[in-house]
Amino acid sequence: MTWWIVGINVFWLVFIEIPHGLGVQGIVQTGALDWPNVAMGQWYRLVSAMFVHMSLTHIGVNMFSLISLSIMEPLLGSSAFTVTYFVSGLVGNLLMLWTGPVNAVSAGASGAIFGIFGAALAFSLRGILTKGTRNQLLVVLILNLIFDVMDPAIGLAAHLGGLFAGILLGWLFGLTTRGRRIQYVAILCAVVTVFGLVWALFAV
Repeated sequence: MTWWIVGINVFWLVFIEIPHGLGVQGIVQTGALDWPNVAMGQWYRLVSAMFVHMSLTHIGVNMFSLISLSIMEPLLGSSAFTVTYFVSGLVGNLLMLWTGPVNAVSAGASGAIFGIFGAALAFSLRGILTKGTRNQLLVVLILNLIFDVMDPAIGLAAHLGGLFAGILLGWLFGLTTRGRRIQYVAILCAVVTVFGLVWALFAV
């Protein structure tokens, strides 16, 4: 699933966003999250915003981070990985929408990626990953949060929402045996994602 997610993000940037421009108007047209449009009923933005990026640097950093965390897919299983990614991104966007300024525009996969990061942290705290990995994750987490606080343009709420959702899901998935139910939930997440992106595409 990691490479599918990377592929969709790159596809959306190259074929949907760039033709409309990477300015604020362009990313709003192509599915970024903003309160006025959501208030008008465009709820698909809670999903589509996970695949909208503001620049080549933005998507580059996010996709590099996601690929770096791809070790979590075989540990979680593809279905649980998908659910963690989707739910964390959704929670992050909801928190951003709830706490952010009314005129704020938010986009990017960071909330979802922070969710995978949170799941990795939960696994390390439960001893599924090594103490060395746990310490590295904590250092990276602290550095990211420092950068988030220092740069007001970064959606701190989305990052924190995704992180805590990922920690919760990672802890849960570390305790339970995953069967067909999680596969059904993963399929539901995939269907909602496709629906959100198709809706965003026709709204462009």
